[in-house]
Amino acid sequence: MVWERTVDVLRGRAAILAGIAFATLFLPAVLSAAVTSFGDVQAARLLASLVSAVLMLFGMLAITAVASDPHVDRGAAYRLAANRLPAAIGVTLVLIIALSLTFVPGTLALIAAGATVTAAGMVEMQRAAAGPLALSAGLILVAAALLLWLGARLAPLFAVVVNERLGLGAIRRAFALTRGAAARLIGVLILYAVLVMVLSVAVRSVVGVVLQLLLDSDGAVLFGTSVALAIVSAGATVVQNVFYAQYYAAARERDEAAPFA
Repeated sequence: MVWERTVDVLRGRAAILAGIAFATLFLPAVLSAAVTSFGDVQAARLLASLVSAVLMLFGMLAITAVASDPHVDRGAAYRLAANRLPAAIGVTLVLIIALSLTFVPGTLALIAAGATVTAAGMVEMQRAAAGPLALSAGLILVAAALLLWLGARLAPLFAVVVNERLGLGAIRRAFALTRGAAARLIGVLILYAVLVMVLSVAVRSVVGVVLQLLLDSDGAVLFGTSVALAIVSAGATVVQNVFYAQYYAAARERDEAAPFA
């Protein structure tokens, strides 16, 4: 039912969603790719990535607003997104810090095993002790599983931020709305990740080969490939956020009907 509603929204509001995705998801990604491909200043790359991340978050809020209410047009969606952006940034930063801590035990075990990091950022494990290394792998797998579970429980987070005007309280509300649906949402997340990964690999391979045949510059090839991947990412982000907004609406309907069931 949620997926059918998602398809209806994607069909009925395609023009508005495409416009928002182009301005807030695709163009910032292209800007970041241009700086990364042709820029040599590390500070410029960092700034471009930061601006792109904020605009992407803004776009996700606007897409959620459009998907949540058929009466919200593009202008109203931008206003709602601007109003809720500070709260969304705050919640996102708290979650990033908290979720990063789940990988600390595995990282500490990796260090204790004797692993080293090269100048290129690669982890060298040839001299690592087998026991602590196995423990580190187990802890990292547990952290990854926990991250997947939390991703499912927080699926309607931005819909709550937009529609219920909550800050950190949106985390608790999202958990309440996903009660009993974690397994199904985990399945959706895995399917989504696999589809996006396969599509991204296919696009990178095809576009990369074609551009290498046409262009002599490695930077130009990297930029062209990044633009193609930005199209895939923008489309996938739209579908994901519309689905989560429709799940939020269905979960609210379920909760409101529960006392009368």
